Amino acid sequence: MSLAPPDCTPKCRSQQHADQVVAAMTGGSERQLRAFLSSHCHNAATLRDAFGRTALHLAASLGKKTLLEWLVESKSADPMLKDKESGWTALHRSAFYGHIHCLISLVKHGGHLSTQDKEGLTALDLTMKDRPQHVVFRNNDPTEVYTWGNNTNFSLGHGNQESRQHPELVDVFARTGVYIKQVVLCKFHSVFLSQKGQVFTCGHGQGGRLGHGDEQTYLVPRMVEGLMSHHCSQVAAARDHTVVLTEEGYVYTFGLNTFHQLGLAPPPASAHVPKQVFSKMLKGRTVIGVAAGRFHTVLWTREAVYTMGLNGGQLGFLLDPNGEKCVTAPRQVSALHHKEVTIAMAAASDGATVVVTEKGDVYLLADYQCKKMASRQLNMKKVVVSGGSLDHRVDPQILNEAGGEKVAILALDEAGRVFCWRSSGSSVRQCRWAYGRQVFMSDIALSQNSMMFVTQEGEGFSGVWAGEYKKYKVSVEVCGHSDAGTLYERIRIEKLPYVHRAVSITMDSKGRNFGVLQADPKTSLYEIPSTSLSLFSQHFGALLDEADEMDSIHDVTLQAGDRTFPAHKYILSMRSEFFRKLFMSEHCRVDEELDKEVKKSEDAVGCDLLIFEKIPADMLELALKFIYTDSCELLVHGARPRDLEQERLISSLQDLDLKGRSALEVYCSFPSATKDGNKAKSKGSKPGKKGKGGKSDKVGANEGGSNPVKTLQCVAKKLGLGSLSARLDGVKYENGKINVVHKKTGNKPKFYQKKCSYLCDVTLKSEDGKEFPCHKSVLCARLEYFNSMLGNPWIEATCCTALEMPTSSEILQVILEYIYTDESPTIKESLNVEFVCNVLVVADQLLITRLKEICEVVITENLTLKNAAELLEFATMYNAEQLKLSCLQFIVLNMAALLEALDILSNEVLVELAAAYRRMIPAMQKRVITPYPGAPDLSMYEDEDLDSVFSPKPEAELDHSCRYAHLIFPHGLLLCSVSPCLLKSGKANSTESLQELLTSDSEGSYMGVGSPRDMQSPAFHDRAEASVRSKHQSYHSPVPAKLSQKQRKMLAMASKEASVEAASPNISFKLDSCCFKCGCTATDAHPHSVTPVSPLRPWVLGALGSPPLSSLVTFASIVEEEKQQEAALIRSREKPLALIQIEERAIQDLLFHYKVHGNPDELIVVERSSRGPIATPTWNKH
Repeated sequence: MSLAPPDCTPKCRSQQHADQVVAAMTGGSERQLRAFLSSHCHNAATLRDAFGRTALHLAASLGKKTLLEWLVESKSADPMLKDKESGWTALHRSAFYGHIHCLISLVKHGGHLSTQDKEGLTALDLTMKDRPQHVVFRNNDPTEVYTWGNNTNFSLGHGNQESRQHPELVDVFARTGVYIKQVVLCKFHSVFLSQKGQVFTCGHGQGGRLGHGDEQTYLVPRMVEGLMSHHCSQVAAARDHTVVLTEEGYVYTFGLNTFHQLGLAPPPASAHVPKQVFSKMLKGRTVIGVAAGRFHTVLWTREAVYTMGLNGGQLGFLLDPNGEKCVTAPRQVSALHHKEVTIAMAAASDGATVVVTEKGDVYLLADYQCKKMASRQLNMKKVVVSGGSLDHRVDPQILNEAGGEKVAILALDEAGRVFCWRSSGSSVRQCRWAYGRQVFMSDIALSQNSMMFVTQEGEGFSGVWAGEYKKYKVSVEVCGHSDAGTLYERIRIEKLPYVHRAVSITMDSKGRNFGVLQADPKTSLYEIPSTSLSLFSQHFGALLDEADEMDSIHDVTLQAGDRTFPAHKYILSMRSEFFRKLFMSEHCRVDEELDKEVKKSEDAVGCDLLIFEKIPADMLELALKFIYTDSCELLVHGARPRDLEQERLISSLQDLDLKGRSALEVYCSFPSATKDGNKAKSKGSKPGKKGKGGKSDKVGANEGGSNPVKTLQCVAKKLGLGSLSARLDGVKYENGKINVVHKKTGNKPKFYQKKCSYLCDVTLKSEDGKEFPCHKSVLCARLEYFNSMLGNPWIEATCCTALEMPTSSEILQVILEYIYTDESPTIKESLNVEFVCNVLVVADQLLITRLKEICEVVITENLTLKNAAELLEFATMYNAEQLKLSCLQFIVLNMAALLEALDILSNEVLVELAAAYRRMIPAMQKRVITPYPGAPDLSMYEDEDLDSVFSPKPEAELDHSCRYAHLIFPHGLLLCSVSPCLLKSGKANSTESLQELLTSDSEGSYMGVGSPRDMQSPAFHDRAEASVRSKHQSYHSPVPAKLSQKQRKMLAMASKEASVEAASPNISFKLDSCCFKCGCTATDAHPHSVTPVSPLRPWVLGALGSPPLSSLVTFASIVEEEKQQEAALIRSREKPLALIQIEERAIQDLLFHYKVHGNPDELIVVERSSRGPIATPTWNKH
């Protein structure tokens, strides 16, 4: 029912309604607001208050995405509507308040990110201004090169001749990790200088301008090998030649020498490789800068400027009276030679040269003159020049009489202000430029008819000359100071798209090709994943400690004295030369002398038993500890080995007559030598191992003397443990303590899959058919997955066929590489992010946490603007938390560049990204919209639900505790989602007691029901009511009826509460509302009576209405149950682990399908269907 007043129409323009709508938007839930807007006013979605704000503006400001989408889709709200206050659209507001999920939704519904407000700012500009304070762009930061333009001569470095309309990454540098600090673009070639001082060139190589020793065309940048031995600091280039300056102050030139611009003597026609410029004028001087024009080259030191090339008036010299048109070697410009003149920088164009001194004086070399253009322009950072007119008489074939251009000069100071001059006729006037908002520049570039700028915030702008104007005609003056009434030239500036973090910009002399250096998007990233400490030694130490003579993993048993040590041949062979030869002799019969060292037999399970008669048991134990973990107690400084003699005495007391004698008297009766026993570690008693110390053990220990270090060193030499013996050289045993005199670090133990292949005892097979022979001991030690599979009596542990792994051979190879070596060089060196992601998925499935972390580190190193959004979604899906944090921060730091690419993210990830964005931007904490005090009361709309008003309630929203669904799989597996109401209603008539539920077979995740092989499939008939199992359909548990302490406690509580609540009135409970749509119908069922039970004590259900538990247990039932237990155990051992995994996955799918994850009232029943034709699985959602 509408609450709008009678006079309200769909074209309502009531200011009161608008104010109420805006006020209401600041409080209440989205559901309340939808109900309010639908009933309060017929035109609530488009009403505007006094500031021009609409409900959509407020929804975007408050992050109410559902309401926002409802307004746009159902109420036709305009996302591009601007408010009156600042000209902001809903997109501006979403960006300003950090609600990125709303911003992306608005873009999907037709919003434009390029829409400007009254200050010329777009939503992207707002995100750029909100960057964290630590994000600052500097020239020495890692950078990426972007180029665009007509690319006629392959000068952009993209590998082809196609033109680019927008900046595109030069990926050859990105792939090789080369960071560029300077780019020079020319008509026929381009030059790139890396931060490490390397020079790269590409383009047409005619005349040797590329410096590669030939005249070939290079499509992508290639390093100039002739400069590899030098660290270059600056490059300059023109149409036909290239100039390079090294850090030592040496100058190298190469290319065509048509006008003697290379400065080489004697002058060659060209130079195909870099050649150093030698000159008497430069002897003892250090060149600090170079510049180049088409016809000349400029060098400068702190004291003077030197020019060479065709003298058309731009060299700073008068016309040579002898008719010499060219200056073949660097010559000093005398007009700038003065003791008070210190050169700061210079620039050159085809027809002019500009010099700036440290005092801020600007000089122009043109028309055979040295003109002073400006004075005291302090703190100049950069100067560029274009145009100029050369004397056509020096070379009439190339130069035209009236072919010159206007001279244009741009200068940038440290404060970010830009000054420009442009000649008009014979005079030079200062020019200024204006823009809608104040900006400060960090770099400038100039061409024949245009210019480009980079702001300190990383934005890029292009500018063109737009005519003359006087100062009073300009509304906004940004830079410089001048007198009133002076003429200026106007410069129109436009923002460059896709430039968000620029540090430098360049262009060729004609303005046809452009380049920009942008900071690497990972520069300010500090959420870098880390790899946890290695557990390699701990894994193998646990394998040794848990080894048992009866397990199926060990394949050899070592015996010394009366003690036995189950071990593993492969690990012994890889770490000990003695064991390697011993086990190799078994297969190859190459050395029979080793057989004399040990006696061979068989242990209890048929494995080899090696008996060492000359090695003390405790020393053998320490040696084994070192073999498995690369450490032992005698290598730890300050350690006190336990008194082995006291342990042996205690264990031998049983052989003495102790009647009437105290322990002290017995101990004192031993010889004194016994009391000085060895200090060595004894293996703790474990089930399945023989006696831990007898007389023979004691005798063996004394053979090596009282120093356990020397004894262990002798044993290490016998067993071929060279590393242990060498490390024991620096260890002393003094006063019962270990003293490490010279600590030697051992090599990290590593194993290699392909070594000792004759000891392989298990084969893994990839999905593409490739087989990998492996060693069971290593697999079980490293992964719980293989330990559970191969260390238990599953079929996989005893079968002779290869174990099939559902992954490719490349990924399986990486997994095995990590298992054996605890490292993954393949992953660390990989540039294929997709492959690393696939490895991470498998590592996540196999619970290889450290390999997963290694993958996260590598993926983060390869984060780019193109893959960041996709990798965030990937990290969320596979719970890669470190990668997720890195992706979130990466996107936040580069939000302006990535906004348009975030539409691929799911709603949940977008909401999380918006929250992260608001956390990381400090200003967001202050941008809070508080509820208006006079806002309408929305409490009356609390129960309004528009979805339920306009659409019937689906049957799926009925009580889902009464659902019963089944799914038949091709393997013959029947899965049922059983609701508690079926168990509740039938509990009084069923013999399935609480005891059976608690003690039922929990194979897999069957959640408290009986063995899947003993299940009865529920019967469905014509009527749509749920049936309840009777006595004859009850489950039988194959597990012993022995209860745990927790279960007995629950039974006691259930019995106690049942006696208290037995007098409660019964409630008739009918299941008519439970309508099942699983392709079957339900059987007839009468209403059943159940006692109301507190939902906090669900275990009471099994006791209420049931007979005493003792009355249900008979001797016959116990015998029958034991038979069923034995049969179920046999069946469970025969079932492959892969099938159990399928069942587990199916259970999880059902839980997800019914949205009952974590709901203890939902149970899953697994049943085996009979063999025969099976229908294709079908889903019929309620």
